[in-house]
Amino acid sequence: MTTLRNVQPLRGVWNILATPFQPDGEIDERSLNRLLLGVIAAGVDGITVLGVAGEAQKLNQAERRRVLELTAAATSGRLPICCGVSQDGTRVAVEMAQEAAAAGAIAVMVAPPTFLQPGPALTAHLRNVGEEAGLTVVLQDYPPVNGVSLTPTQLAQLADAVPAIQTIKLEGLPTPQRVAETLALTGSSVTVLGGLSGNFLLDELRRGAAGTMNGFAFAEVLVGIWQAWRAGDVDTAASTYFRYLPLLATEAQPGISIAVRKHLLQLRGLIDHSLVRKPGPELHEGVQKDLADTVRRLGALDAFPITDLQEARR
Repeated sequence: MTTLRNVQPLRGVWNILATPFQPDGEIDERSLNRLLLGVIAAGVDGITVLGVAGEAQKLNQAERRRVLELTAAATSGRLPICCGVSQDGTRVAVEMAQEAAAAGAIAVMVAPPTFLQPGPALTAHLRNVGEEAGLTVVLQDYPPVNGVSLTPTQLAQLADAVPAIQTIKLEGLPTPQRVAETLALTGSSVTVLGGLSGNFLLDELRRGAAGTMNGFAFAEVLVGIWQAWRAGDVDTAASTYFRYLPLLATEAQPGISIAVRKHLLQLRGLIDHSLVRKPGPELHEGVQKDLADTVRRLGALDAFPITDLQEARR
């Protein structure tokens, strides 16, 4: 058993990194490096790698290690890393968490195994992952993916039973109300982060969230909202949120969220191709044109230009 070391709650804007692929489906390392530089330049507080939005479930072990390796190299000394290690088997999840720790990650994100409802088995699973890796555990509440619904009471009970759980990532609707209910039970012992592409970020912050962890293609928007909110400038936080809500809502669409995100990242020049590994959604040509039109009407490309990424364009 590894001793828990410096486990601490996560706060701020954590970008869940997309995994770019070449047209043949292989990992596009050049685009990945460029994306990493762009995310760092956006001013995020940390990077989460190998999450659902990173198509981690479609990567083999060697690919997972390579993505983690490239992320660690790009962020070394600049940003902390959280690594997704959600697996149905405890042993596999522990091994992945240990690899993340060896690569320099400060936290691991863990969702309950598929259909494993709250009880002794789930508690033991989460405890083992945290203790064996010695890292902060971000408990991911994401019912649409694993079929596990956790009530605020159950979330609080898990956080109390597993010391490594320092942050809860809430993505079960309605998120603002569940943020408030969860924090009423946990107090200051954990932080709660939103997700869902930042779609409900403003109301999550109003109810006590300590930030958000998602892969929205314009991370600068989320950073602007969070920084204004933290500084007490509610008007700026709200106006920024409402201005870009059309993009937030569009990217959060169930079923095509990753495809929309990758197309936006491609429009920005952060990745070369918007391919989602099969089986995965493909955007209708008309939807792609609509996205480009929405981005144009919002002036998002002009507001958040991609500059100083020549190193990653080579």
